[in-house]
Amino acid sequence: MSELENTEYFNKYFSTYPDNSSLMSLIEFFKDFSDDNSDLESIVGDILRGSLDEVIDMPRTNRFSLDELEKTEKTYIGTKVEILFRDTFGLDKGDKLDLKVRGHEVDVKNTIGSNWTIPSEALDEICVLLQANDNKSSFCFGLLICRNRVLNQGKNRDGKRTISKEGKNEILWIVKDGALPKNFFLHMNDDLRHEILSPSGGATRLANLFRSFQGEIITRRLVECVARQKDYMKRIRGNGGARDILAQEELLILWGGSIEDNKKLKSLGFKGINAEHFVCIKNNI
Repeated sequence: MSELENTEYFNKYFSTYPDNSSLMSLIEFFKDFSDDNSDLESIVGDILRGSLDEVIDMPRTNRFSLDELEKTEKTYIGTKVEILFRDTFGLDKGDKLDLKVRGHEVDVKNTIGSNWTIPSEALDEICVLLQANDNKSSFCFGLLICRNRVLNQGKNRDGKRTISKEGKNEILWIVKDGALPKNFFLHMNDDLRHEILSPSGGATRLANLFRSFQGEIITRRLVECVARQKDYMKRIRGNGGARDILAQEELLILWGGSIEDNKKLKSLGFKGINAEHFVCIKNNI
């Protein structure tokens, strides 16, 4: 049972919130957004994947892992997540906090570790909590009223506090252990990585990528990373692109931005497919 529908859990931790209407409004917003668009897990997973990939910046830095980032870059991930979250959900920036949802101010906190740092201005306010685990290709997305009782007393130099062990029990999880689109090169062995990336032509590299990961969602960002060219989308199309190379092997690249392709992918069981996604399948499926 989702904690959103768990009445006993909700009443235990959230019914005493002074302005319960703002919390309910936020919950309804995410429910409505999911109903109107697509699977909420896929939406938030894409936000996190995009944020991590943009900071890792594989096309220009040849890095694959969060472990290779500088400390300041890791800090910036939180800012990037906030920006993409606000843009994806079509929200305005708050006057005091990160977001304004249906008139209520909300803060957004992301971590690639095991805890979040809560600023003093977010005390007694609702926080959207996001946690990404690139190694396990999983993420969590929840809400927490950052009351004094859920925070550790110690503060860092900026006056921020972390969530206590007991406080984590009060997180209202909207998505728990969701599927984070995987970091392909992080989980790839060295031989396969070399096979995909070593050819000089972008179309050949993309063909190698799609051939190696048939039936898996490939993001536009990953296409850019592998093509390593400004006109990277040209390398995936026909007229000498990866599609032509793979067509000779009876493999077909489907694009989520095509109505026909999207319908095909949904019939094959793919969820949350959009214009940022590509999938390679056998032509006879």
